[in-house]
Amino acid sequence: MRIRDDFRTRLTLVVHLAILSAMSAPAASGQAQQTPPALGQFLGRSIGLDAAQLALVERGEAVVTVLETPTKRDVAIFGIITANASRDSYVRRLRDFRQSLRTPTRTRFGIFSDPAGAADVQAVTLDRDDAQDLKKCEAGKCDFKLPATEMQRIRNRIDWSNGDQQAQVTAYARERLVEYANDYRRRGDAAMVVYDDRGNVRASDAFAELLAQSPYVYKYAPSLARYLSDYPRAKLEGVSDALFWSETAAPRMRRTLTVTHSAVYSPPELPGTTLAAAKQIYANHYFEAAFDLTTIVDRPRADGASGVYLIVLRRFRFDNLPSGGLLNIRGKVVASLRDQMLADLAREKTAAEGLSSR
Repeated sequence: MRIRDDFRTRLTLVVHLAILSAMSAPAASGQAQQTPPALGQFLGRSIGLDAAQLALVERGEAVVTVLETPTKRDVAIFGIITANASRDSYVRRLRDFRQSLRTPTRTRFGIFSDPAGAADVQAVTLDRDDAQDLKKCEAGKCDFKLPATEMQRIRNRIDWSNGDQQAQVTAYARERLVEYANDYRRRGDAAMVVYDDRGNVRASDAFAELLAQSPYVYKYAPSLARYLSDYPRAKLEGVSDALFWSETAAPRMRRTLTVTHSAVYSPPELPGTTLAAAKQIYANHYFEAAFDLTTIVDRPRADGASGVYLIVLRRFRFDNLPSGGLLNIRGKVVASLRDQMLADLAREKTAAEGLSSR
């Protein structure tokens, strides 16, 4: 199918640009900073950025674009910005997960210990509306993304006629999150849930499809691809990772609880490059799968100082994303995700340059 082939061709080049741009020679002292030829070619021909947008990148401004996807339920957002910072300093920040995971859209988050325990999820809360929605859950008709067995267990476990139902469902959610984190650490993708709120969707299959549509990971960083898909059986020397839960509050979207496996890795086969991947393993609303890849590439600068390109690709698979008509939910969601990428790139640039100024 042409759309799928074009999409895969675009994505195949994302990490390829890291190799080529890292090999590019810096501009001579006194000359205006220019995008390395290979990177400029990639951004122009493959991503569709024009000369004005390339000039914005080199001036240090964020440029974000929405890519085509094989299905309307998938959304892919590409963004790039430069930062006057060393890659080493920025990567040290990324590996400090307790600091780097703090973002304006994450109202709460917690990193799971190994093994996970009750203390890791004490900040998790469900509200009164959540409790009422869970009370009505049944397979094929539920406002929460859950397996049918879990829906039945909740109905049986919670005392819906007495006591504080909000406190009960919160306690139950905390318990199950701990069990889920420990099970994922033991069995990897085999532990990922089946979503029965809208049909029967295996979260592991949805993620595998997103990763398969990102062939550049397999081609240029095969060890990272194996680690993400075969965890915990696959080992990866030098990787820093964290398993964490987070509550996000994005504009136009319901408060969402997710569990994510994050990994930061500098592949020996990609000199001058570090990859930061985020693999969603659970979401209680909207997302069947999500995959976030940030590529940090050394950027030659005319003045000889340190610099990086921050290149971000975010991919989402939604359970239902109708487009067109008066509501046009897809258009609103895409606009929100695009705006969020712009804000995140600007924030990351500020954080990176703040580290380098210390």
